[in-house]
Amino acid sequence: MSAIRLPGDHPARTLLANEVHARPPAPVSAPAAVSGLALLGASPGESYAHLRALAATAGQDLPETVPTHIVVDLGEVRISWARHGEFVRFTFIHPLPGATIEGLSVFPTAFDALPADWLASLPGETIAAIDIALFPDCADPLAIGPVTPWFDGSALAGAVILDGAGRIFTDFLPRSDDGGARRTRWIVLDTAMGPAQVARVIQRVLEIEIYRMVALLALPLARTALPALEQIERRLAEITAATAALHGEVDNVQSQREERRLLDELTRVAAEVENSVAETAFRFSAGQAYWKLVRSRVAELREQRIGGMRTIGGFLGRRLAPAMNSAAAAAQRQEELSARIERASTLLRTRVDIALEEQNQKLLAAMDRRSQTSLRIQQAVEGLSVAAITYYAASLVSYFVKPFKHVWPSLNTDWVVAGAIPVLAFASWRVLEKMRAGFHE
Repeated sequence: MSAIRLPGDHPARTLLANEVHARPPAPVSAPAAVSGLALLGASPGESYAHLRALAATAGQDLPETVPTHIVVDLGEVRISWARHGEFVRFTFIHPLPGATIEGLSVFPTAFDALPADWLASLPGETIAAIDIALFPDCADPLAIGPVTPWFDGSALAGAVILDGAGRIFTDFLPRSDDGGARRTRWIVLDTAMGPAQVARVIQRVLEIEIYRMVALLALPLARTALPALEQIERRLAEITAATAALHGEVDNVQSQREERRLLDELTRVAAEVENSVAETAFRFSAGQAYWKLVRSRVAELREQRIGGMRTIGGFLGRRLAPAMNSAAAAAQRQEELSARIERASTLLRTRVDIALEEQNQKLLAAMDRRSQTSLRIQQAVEGLSVAAITYYAASLVSYFVKPFKHVWPSLNTDWVVAGAIPVLAFASWRVLEKMRAGFHE
């Protein structure tokens, strides 16, 4: 069988084909502590170089080329590193052999298995830090006694997931029992999940926590933008009211000055709105995209309520949705303001165009009057020219016929000149008419 040959690959074919395998779930089994860290403001190259340095201390040589995802096993802790569009993510997995949730004295964390100076010197800024305690579930799916000591009861949310295969709990509150960096806590109880399901659940929990935090980056911008947009709306309303108050002739000098002032003010308002859009558009759209991912990951858990406890999806829907709606409202108000400013500009430009049109019409009428006056003057000049040419031509005829009087004494030269005047006048007029007709052509 001969080798199959196809047309050459698209330059992005390999990259696109590998995308579905990028950032796979890290295998993990209960009991274990899983900690996640998302860093903003550092390039993937800097973060990966930091990971390579840690691996080198354990005698492992990682590739120099920055990958999309890599897993490093250091024995006591397994590190999964992945780069995303705006941040890089570390996942640390630390097994807890023989540990039970009932026997916990402190909340487990995989950060303890890492060098403290290495963690502190990671490049970037922490946007999310999570501790996940993974344990086998007890026989009673409604028992939550071992879980409640680790959370704030007023904020506790939890649910049965994956059709009874497990349970998850959290209160979304960052806290630190050791006086160090604050982390949010999650407890995942494995009732009947397989290894792949456990890995996917851990990944979904990490993504829910990280994506909700990155999505909320749009909220401070929305809180800053909304008051500014309110001021712009009031100024736009004043400009619109002033435009409606304009009356009288559109070519009135005072009216034209007011129109120009309003148009200048409207231009400044439009520039402020466009500047606000330029500063916030990406963050608002990214926030909505991350919020959509959060809801998607929560839906994949297939939550079922545990008694009267709120679910993860219900908690986020009540607490996070208003914040994201504020960002969406700010983005929508920016678009509406831009459209309103465009309509107001159109109205003012219409008045200005009408004024210019009337000025042009008056200018054309004045030019027409001047041209008619010029035509009448030209016609008068032409008449005078015919008279002048006839006068000089008659004088030449007079000089011409005077010598003939000595030959024919009876010749009356005055009558000859008089008879020549109509002929000369007609000839002069015809010559001028032909010259004018030539000029017109």
